[in-house]
Amino acid sequence: MKETPMTRPTLIRSSMGLLLSAALLTACGTSTPTAAVPQPGAGSSAEQIVTVLNPDPALSDVQLAARHGGTLVTRTPAFAVIAAADTRPLTAQNAGLGVVRERNRGALSLPAMNRVNAGSNTIGGQGVNYWGGGVAYWGNGVAYWGGSTTLWGSGVAYWGGGVNYWGGGVNYWGGGGQNGTTVANIDTWQSIGLDVAQTRLGANGVPGAGVTIAVLDTGVDVAHPMFTSSLTPQDTWYDFADGDALPMDDGTFGQDASGHGTEVAGLALIVAPGAKIMPVRVLDAQGQGNVSSVVQGILWATDHGADIINLSLGSDEPVEAVKQAIGYANDAGVVVVASAGNAGTEGLRYPAGHFAGSALNLAVGSHGLAWNKSAFSQYGALSLLAPGEELVGPAPGGRLAAWSGTSMSAPVVAGAAALALSSGSLNGADAVRRIQATATGVDALAANQPFAGKLGAGRLNLDALTRP
Repeated sequence: MKETPMTRPTLIRSSMGLLLSAALLTACGTSTPTAAVPQPGAGSSAEQIVTVLNPDPALSDVQLAARHGGTLVTRTPAFAVIAAADTRPLTAQNAGLGVVRERNRGALSLPAMNRVNAGSNTIGGQGVNYWGGGVAYWGNGVAYWGGSTTLWGSGVAYWGGGVNYWGGGVNYWGGGGQNGTTVANIDTWQSIGLDVAQTRLGANGVPGAGVTIAVLDTGVDVAHPMFTSSLTPQDTWYDFADGDALPMDDGTFGQDASGHGTEVAGLALIVAPGAKIMPVRVLDAQGQGNVSSVVQGILWATDHGADIINLSLGSDEPVEAVKQAIGYANDAGVVVVASAGNAGTEGLRYPAGHFAGSALNLAVGSHGLAWNKSAFSQYGALSLLAPGEELVGPAPGGRLAAWSGTSMSAPVVAGAAALALSSGSLNGADAVRRIQATATGVDALAANQPFAGKLGAGRLNLDALTRP
């Protein structure tokens, strides 16, 4: 049974964390934002949400909510979000008004995904293959891991050659174990220089150490062996989809979107094994989420010490409330990474579609092993591309899964941002600039020429990113 907290936990940062926060705020020229305590469950049944820009400070919370006919979800000096008690015509997104009325329930979701080599094991249309307990389910009869080897809980190392990546201590390329000829996706990871980057950074500690990545998604299987010692303190977790304190990635794995958040969190850790994951559930088992939940999740993650927020979700329409919440995170120096979408068309899903020219946000598309834009990846005002095809990561129940989509590309970049931040010399804006400045252009590749100028800075290059 899940436990509902009686009070909102207070984050106590270390002195190093405080210094880092101060440096971030100074560099960005901002002041520490303040928000009303998110009201878990507020707005969960409302069909519409009202975003009030620059709410009148003379109005109390009760007065403000009454003026706009609803229940307050959250409030900051820059904006307030109110769950509407009635339904009225929605606001045109380009109206530029101080009050915006939008759809709330189910307005945000996982990006739709075409089936990619999934056989009969397609989860929620997301193109996922899974296996576990010694049985391979690749949809093509191939036993990827060989025979009846069980990877989790049996002492068998995921990275192979005696490198025990998932349990006990965290090892990695350059962490004292072998460099892993049996690493899943080894060609993909080496193609972006992950092995070189981790070996280089490993001389000074575990890559990504000291950085917190908040994963706002379907939740995380917090009992999965991969996350042993890799989660933030439990009082920083929250489930805004159910309104309780256990953001578990539930549902029925293999039948709905269950496992999506677990995979996303795992991919971020593969890139930055020393980082901590903050699980914040904002989507249900079908991959649907309310605007109110996502807004509260962003504010929660910001207020509880996230350095990076990963949003492998979005909407085909702009969502002002989410845009404002991301602005709140940015004011605190938080980097936000969002997936571009999987329709294969020009133009990005939102919030990634708002990120052009942003100093702290990254809109991420997908590429394959040859660095070609993935057929499913949306393009246009991208920040860059990252691997997003058949990436192997953890799945609920101690299993593994291979997912495809820009949902997978985003946490790879979130992990890259953690590598940059863990050096201690960069703030969030510096990390975002460096990730793009060190990316390798891919427009000249024959398959990418039709998209020239629409693939951002190119493809992620972790070797270049981590060079002195």
